[in-house]
Amino acid sequence: MNRTIGAPRIAAVLLAASALSGCSLFGGKVDMSMSKAMKQKCPPVGIVAYTGQVTRFNGSGEEASDMTVRAELDNLKVTCTNNADNTAVSAHITFDLSGERGPASNDSGVTLQYFVALTADSKSVLEKKLYDSTVSFGENGEGVTHEALDATVPIKGDELPYEEILIGLQLDRHELGYNIARAASR
Repeated sequence: MNRTIGAPRIAAVLLAASALSGCSLFGGKVDMSMSKAMKQKCPPVGIVAYTGQVTRFNGSGEEASDMTVRAELDNLKVTCTNNADNTAVSAHITFDLSGERGPASNDSGVTLQYFVALTADSKSVLEKKLYDSTVSFGENGEGVTHEALDATVPIKGDELPYEEILIGLQLDRHELGYNIARAASR
């Protein structure tokens, strides 16, 4: 599914980023396969730490038998092209959203929400959009959906783009806390 983020700038607060200030926002999943020339004009793109996965449970338990779904953002890739007059970079971003049905569910799929935020220096959110994505489970209880979006980032003269594009699953406080606790226990 193609999505677009770009021109209008909206002042907002990215709850996950502000709650995690001082932590590595990219969670080690930035695509580093870009050529040297592309890095010069391509904005950094990454998955915000602790928001690349979600585990949901049925009821108040957090045992494996209580799990209804587990999903993860993966295979993040970005390609960039400069526009003809070098005033903007168009970034084409793709990633997968994979999910698996847990033992506490009989659902045939799940709809999850993810965000795409254009930030200045990982702190000031210039624009944030939410998107829904549906993962349908096959007979094995697993499924993957491929997401694609396009972002336009302005270039100021010969300067590198200072904006970053951050992606993550839109989590509630409990889901975010679960991810942080799980990462700390590893």
